[in-house]
Amino acid sequence: MLKTLQSLFFPDQSTTETTRETRVDAAVAILLMEVARADFDVAEGELGVIRRTLIDDFAMGADQADELVRHAAAEVDDSTGFFPFVRVLNEQLGQNQKRQVVETLWRVAYADAGKHHLEESIIRQIADLLYVPHSEFIRARVRAEQAASD
Repeated sequence: MLKTLQSLFFPDQSTTETTRETRVDAAVAILLMEVARADFDVAEGELGVIRRTLIDDFAMGADQADELVRHAAAEVDDSTGFFPFVRVLNEQLGQNQKRQVVETLWRVAYADAGKHHLEESIIRQIADLLYVPHSEFIRARVRAEQAASD
């Protein structure tokens, strides 16, 4: 499994466009799982948001999304930080896509009983590393909070 994840993040020079997309998918899934696990309790609602994001935003099938969620959970267990995954997103995504990632991180945080201060801390760190301005960080939080209350 570790070799599979390493191949997603460190492919050889013959990388195809599909592999690049998979790298972004995996990086997003891992960061979403980081937020879900921040409060030491992964709720079904949080997993549902992660799964729906992978299916809707990355055009994955349900089985593919479930497998990537399992891989992301294992990677978070073994990871020493999220900088390598943020780096992938900085290399592959534009500013609007990064803002969308931050909003999705907030959706995960609000998917259970409400945001936990540890979830907010991780989202703030990721947003800073993605160079998302603080005003956009706040707007994303407000949109996610409104969506959660609907």
